[in-house]
Amino acid sequence: MSGHAPRTPSKTPPLGVPAVSAGAVVPQSPPSMPHMPPPPASSPGMQSMAMPASSAGMSAMPVPSSSPGMAALHLPTGGGYPHPYPAPPPAMSVQYPQPGSVLTSRRGSYTVQSVLGTGEFGAVYECVGPFDQTYALKMIRPAQRAYADVYAEWALETQRLMSLRHPNVVYIYDAFEQNHLFYVALERCDHPLKAMLGTPLQEGLVIELTRQICAAVQFLHDNDVVHDDLHGGNVLITQAADRPIVKISDFGISHELRGAAAVRPNVVHHAIMAPEILATGYTSKQSDLYQIGLLVYWMVTGESALPLDLPYAELVRLVAAGEPRRRADLLGTPLGALVSKLLRRSNAYRFSSAKEVWAELRQLPAWQQRQLFPVK
Repeated sequence: MSGHAPRTPSKTPPLGVPAVSAGAVVPQSPPSMPHMPPPPASSPGMQSMAMPASSAGMSAMPVPSSSPGMAALHLPTGGGYPHPYPAPPPAMSVQYPQPGSVLTSRRGSYTVQSVLGTGEFGAVYECVGPFDQTYALKMIRPAQRAYADVYAEWALETQRLMSLRHPNVVYIYDAFEQNHLFYVALERCDHPLKAMLGTPLQEGLVIELTRQICAAVQFLHDNDVVHDDLHGGNVLITQAADRPIVKISDFGISHELRGAAAVRPNVVHHAIMAPEILATGYTSKQSDLYQIGLLVYWMVTGESALPLDLPYAELVRLVAAGEPRRRADLLGTPLGALVSKLLRRSNAYRFSSAKEVWAELRQLPAWQQRQLFPVK
């Protein structure tokens, strides 16, 4: 949510989407939102999440009936979690929080201190909340979507975070609705991994960060969840006494596999799309491993495996041709060879799991001979 290229819904034919500026400012007083009809009789979920044509991205990918919907969400009625489905008024205007704004849930009040980052689908604020603790308060931005769809995204991410407790997954403290905007109160991390990218990182540091990312991803996969949006803005860092601590965040477009090998996503962040999205329209656990490969390449080299400002058609061509793997091969190092395997075009020839990635990483001399990060 910190200014990265926007996630885009699937449409056909493919269209490009302009990136959201990293310096975007939350509007002072946004115009009145269009009429938002009340939710249909059947509780909507990911099946109904469609963006207007002006935000078009990739290809039309109908979501199968097995995709999780609101019927599968069981949010508690206390603690600020609205249930059942809140019905919007016939028309509304919304005021985004500004520094000094006070937001209130059943668990306490949050005073906005500053804007940490913005994106097409939301914004994150630094707040002082209950017990004078600092929080990162994430707001789900309407972005010209139907009220039902915004609620569905908020409720789904809240459920994911409440159920997925792991040291390398960002911790959720609260979730509430106020003035037709939806909020999630999260632990405040120091900065996103994106802030560290741009110059090559020390190999030992790369391996330690990758170790923690793999631990989080393996935990998600063990729980049959595919994150689908692993990039430098969604990998957060908290600095502990002896090492940086990774916190995976933003489960807004994650998917439950529910025993299936793959699932059709309805939203694709095309800057990090895996080749199988282009070939079959499906995403899987292997797609998360591909995105880990892109992250590791960026940490090792200080630059993205593909230029960030490519036209969409050229990006598709290079991903289909396996350009990220070719660049990893050119590194000519053991770590480069591991990244190359993560970035193979056919997911059948990648690693089978995140723990297999770590099993190979921990054999590298940079880890075996490390001094910075002793095993806890």
